[in-house]
Amino acid sequence: MSKAHRGSGIRNQPAHGRGTCPICKTDNIKVLYEQEVDGQKVKICKYCKANLKNKSLKEKKVSAPAAE
Repeated sequence: MSKAHRGSGIRNQPAHGRGTCPICKTDNIKVLYEQEVDGQKVKICKYCKANLKNKSLKEKKVSAPAAE
């Protein structure tokens, strides 16, 4: 399994992939995950990516019983 978000995979990026997350505003955190937010593709941190994914899964779970 590849490890694109650590080690030699991020050495060629500016500041080794570190910056400020546009969602949680955390400084000096790895912003390596591309996500579409408000119609724009931005790079966000690992924690915000997981948070967005969990929110979308919860919305699907809530709307699924209503559709039945």
